[in-house]
Amino acid sequence: MRKGERNPVDEPVRLHPNAWSSLEVRLVDCSATGFRAECEARVCKYDEVTLELPELGAVKASVAWSSGGEFGARFIAPIPIEQVPLTAAGPHQVLARLLVQRASAHKSGLWEHEERLRGEIARKLPVQRS
Repeated sequence: MRKGERNPVDEPVRLHPNAWSSLEVRLVDCSATGFRAECEARVCKYDEVTLELPELGAVKASVAWSSGGEFGARFIAPIPIEQVPLTAAGPHQVLARLLVQRASAHKSGLWEHEERLRGEIARKLPVQRS
């Protein structure tokens, strides 16, 4: 179960999926207890990875899930998130990600997840008042 509220971000960072390699991933959200990232490499559930965060350096995490080009991980120990300067994701980026996630849930027949995402999308849409 997730303990920290994830903040939507848009930040390129280095990921070390093992002891001998690293690659750039895009951090999608982050909290004191974990993160979600987009990456083209295969990252498997239960893998231990190291994420290089600005101002904080190398942080170890355990992959909790992986699906397509995204994965989520829990930090081995909570981090002082307020000390990490991350670029906040704009409302259009957040909405675009939600739309992609909803399409994927729909395609996979995950109806409850798709319904929850539909509600999130509705709350994120800009409302024009007369």
